[in-house]
Amino acid sequence: MLISLSYIFLLGMFLSWLCKKVGLPGLLGMIFTGILLGPYCLGLIDSSLLNISSELRKIALIIILMRAGLNLDLSDLKK
Repeated sequence: MLISLSYIFLLGMFLSWLCKKVGLPGLLGMIFTGILLGPYCLGLIDSSLLNISSELRKIALIIILMRAGLNLDLSDLKK
């Protein structure tokens, strides 16, 4: 499970950096990481990690929404 997590983090950060260099959003590189390492392409993710994937998706959504909320400007919202 630790090796699967390291694959996800390392490849995710690399593809995010690569997408930013090309001019695409970094999140797109992380999505490509999930597709590449997932069970339908290379299958490098451990099955125990796939069993808790719904909880991991919820945590990721919370992080994305928090980052988006912290970037909001209150004066723009009042307009």
